[in-house]
Amino acid sequence: MTMRKGLDTVLRWDAAALTAVSRFERRGILHVMRGLTRAGDTPGWIVHALVLLALLQIPVVTIETMAVAALLATLTSQLAKRIFRRSRPGSMIPGFAPREPVPDPFSFPSGHSAVAFAVATAAVSGSMVLGGLETALAAAIASSRIWLGAHYPVDVLGGIALGFACGLVTIALFG
Repeated sequence: MTMRKGLDTVLRWDAAALTAVSRFERRGILHVMRGLTRAGDTPGWIVHALVLLALLQIPVVTIETMAVAALLATLTSQLAKRIFRRSRPGSMIPGFAPREPVPDPFSFPSGHSAVAFAVATAAVSGSMVLGGLETALAAAIASSRIWLGAHYPVDVLGGIALGFACGLVTIALFG
């Protein structure tokens, strides 16, 4: 199998998986998924950091490490989107409409997934328990991006890998 043929196969699977997920319509899930996506937006992360700091008394240094990881993931995911320039599913799959407006025209990698997993990885510098809780939140945010039709599964997997790398770099430099 040639490299191009293999890539074409993966991209067909990717579109088929997203289309299959889009067929699931359950009352209440849309609100939950939209809420999770909002939690992965910048204002959501700011509120999240304030809750961790004020209510859970997570040390400031841990919050700072998580914030640096989020910033690094945001910058690198936005750069990668402009390099790869993969179009969003709504503009590529005939008859497919996302359940939520998309923030930009580029799909790979998922910025929400990258930031969420960068934060989760960096949270481990504070404690394994915090890292585990943040990873559960990150997985929920990442899955919301597929369910809402904003990203293909491969976009989310790419975002997860990028976020993990950004978290590790942040820990190595600042953690």
